Amino acid sequence: MTRDGVGSILLLTRYGRNGSSSRIRCCNYISSLRHAGFEITNASFFGDDYLNQLYQKKPYNYLYFIRDYAKRVRRLLTVKSYDLIWVEKEVLPWLPAWFERTLLSGIPVVVDYDDAWSLRYAEHHNFFIRRLLPRKLETIVKNATIVIAGNPVIADWARKSGASRVVEIPTVVDLTHYPVKPIPDGPFTVGWIGTPVTESYLKIIAGPLRQIQKKFGARIRIIGGSQDFSIEGVNIDLVPWCESTEASELGSCHVGVMPLNDAPWEQGKCGYKLIQYMASARATVASPVGFNRTIVSNNHTGFFATSPDDWVGALSVLATDPELLRNFGRAGRKRVEERFSLNVLAPKIVQLFCDLLPQELASAYRESAATSSAVIA
Repeated sequence: MTRDGVGSILLLTRYGRNGSSSRIRCCNYISSLRHAGFEITNASFFGDDYLNQLYQKKPYNYLYFIRDYAKRVRRLLTVKSYDLIWVEKEVLPWLPAWFERTLLSGIPVVVDYDDAWSLRYAEHHNFFIRRLLPRKLETIVKNATIVIAGNPVIADWARKSGASRVVEIPTVVDLTHYPVKPIPDGPFTVGWIGTPVTESYLKIIAGPLRQIQKKFGARIRIIGGSQDFSIEGVNIDLVPWCESTEASELGSCHVGVMPLNDAPWEQGKCGYKLIQYMASARATVASPVGFNRTIVSNNHTGFFATSPDDWVGALSVLATDPELLRNFGRAGRKRVEERFSLNVLAPKIVQLFCDLLPQELASAYRESAATSSAVIA
């Protein structure tokens, strides 16, 4: 199954690099794996046109679906030429798991989850999808060689679903893309980064944002939301997202926020935006929900806030205490360097995949993985 003596991985992502989950959970590790000697073939299911339609809240042309499925099936016909398959979430969306089990039979499969993805089928608004696919993801993890889970909630679900091996790997950032910038002069700026799919969480703190803006003349900076997003009574700076500028945009903020509902889907989230804020050496204010409680060290890298008064109080303290802002920012950056950076987690991914290679290649790859760790560091 190897080609020219090189261990080969077929990476089946859901999106291309413009899809945040595909980029940060899978694509960002490709360079490290190639340093270790792996040959990686990356094939996304959806093209960028799907995300463009999704973020503009427009229906996706069914002809594009046919194209996407045809492209994926053609790729699946080549799986026997690879040493292992690395899957983000699922191989064939909205189709029963037996298709995937049949097509990938006999090959090691690593599947990655960064959200409570099973709820998308089990609690789908369409009755027929709920009936047809209620436990599709449970079947996938039960048959996978390894499940990579972004947090303990997902890991616990995978184990309860019968996964034979579960490895917890949090979502991380490449710190070389996040140079530390000084706290900016000018108005106190509250930042949020995400997509049009998640911007509605900001409505949770609409009242506190109005109060902070009125009290301190604060700016509210939304990076990556829809261009028509608004909150009544709040003046918002809407900034388009771009991979090459996101770190710089975050550096223009004083604090980053992550409000969430305390519900099953949100309890399974991996808190990536908090890690980005902290990588940028910015204080955070977040809902104490799910993995947020692990990422943020309360009163050390930021504050937790539950009620509207909590949010107003936390943001008011940060708006009036520049030294606390700097201290939280430094502590957050250090926490990311130690626990949520590509430098720390890439060697673990390399070793994980090395151990799945055929026995005759494993020893050589262990040596390559060690070399890769030195190169990454």
